[in-house]
Amino acid sequence: MLALLLVHFKPTVALPGVQEGFATAAVDPIRMPACAERSAAAQSLLARIAAYPKNDEAAGELRLLISKLCCMEADVAAPVPGAYRTQNLQFRTQEDTEPASTIVGRCLRAAVNKRDIEIITEKFSDRGHVLIKKVCQDPADVAASKKDLDEIVAQLRLSMTSFCVGPSKQMDRPSGPRDMGFWEMESVADLSQYQGPNAVPKSEFIVPGCI
Repeated sequence: MLALLLVHFKPTVALPGVQEGFATAAVDPIRMPACAERSAAAQSLLARIAAYPKNDEAAGELRLLISKLCCMEADVAAPVPGAYRTQNLQFRTQEDTEPASTIVGRCLRAAVNKRDIEIITEKFSDRGHVLIKKVCQDPADVAASKKDLDEIVAQLRLSMTSFCVGPSKQMDRPSGPRDMGFWEMESVADLSQYQGPNAVPKSEFIVPGCI
């Protein structure tokens, strides 16, 4: 009973107010999409399109495109690469050849070549220029925005070329003068013979004394 009375009549002590902060600066996810803090050109472009409140659909897609370019570059060039920032980015047929995270995954396996990189970045650039024309009305802003976008795309292209392009496959020709190419080694000459249409005897493909 005494314990209950003590609890009931215990005076309340007002604690001083505590204001919680953030470990990093909190930013508006609309005006500053993911990964845009990595690029001064991206921040400049975002600030410029924010001055045009009309055509929200085009502006929203342009912000997504900027975020995609910056996050792909971040995932490829990070000290611990992986599709961490791109895995939740939306796929859009107007700008994407395939999902951004899939491109990053292929890139990190060296499963892209220079032509793939050209196609991917060219489509990003073309769509970005179209969106900039829709969002910006001032010709000077259009030109400056295109320049910023080209810088962002160029940075992604450089990172992909630096980290994603592996040695080219020699599937259609011997890799050197001592490479037997498409000739068959004597050590595998006793394997079963193909008997289907247009079958050619294996002996015709054996080079005596190879190597």
